[in-house]
Amino acid sequence: MSFLVLFARKMSLKNQVSDLNYKLMQKSQELQELQQYTAAIADGEVSMNDLTTVPASMFGRLSQYMVASNNYATQAAQANYAMLGGAQAGQAQQDATAQQQYQYLVYKNLYDQQKQQFLKAEQAQLHVKEKAMENEKLKLEQQLKMMEAELQTLDQSINNGIKDSAPQYA
Repeated sequence: MSFLVLFARKMSLKNQVSDLNYKLMQKSQELQELQQYTAAIADGEVSMNDLTTVPASMFGRLSQYMVASNNYATQAAQANYAMLGGAQAGQAQQDATAQQQYQYLVYKNLYDQQKQQFLKAEQAQLHVKEKAMENEKLKLEQQLKMMEAELQTLDQSINNGIKDSAPQYA
């Protein structure tokens, strides 16, 4: 009867180890995809190549990042540009083309600054999420090690029990 209990526990442990291995594989995949997304936005610009190479699970987030960063940077740059008075102070004596170029450069600079701020905020969120995923992965690995050690101990107990219960012929 005790062998039955040991075998049942062994099967239960094998199932749990299998489940943990699967969860660990999923966590590793999610972490890898998050790191690919982080690499895609690292320079603050998203190219067509980034869109085509990012994992499918991150495509929506990357698309949302593109739209949100552009909207945020545009609105903030317009607000800052308006606060500067349209960058017209001291420009009255220049011709219209030079003034338009100057205004464009000022606006583009404000836009780029806001886009970098948005990128930093996104990277901070990703860093927090990555740390959390790494912690979850570490917990799963520790659980897996403990279960594998218990499984090994259980195997030894079963083998020792079998040897002890085997008939001894002289």
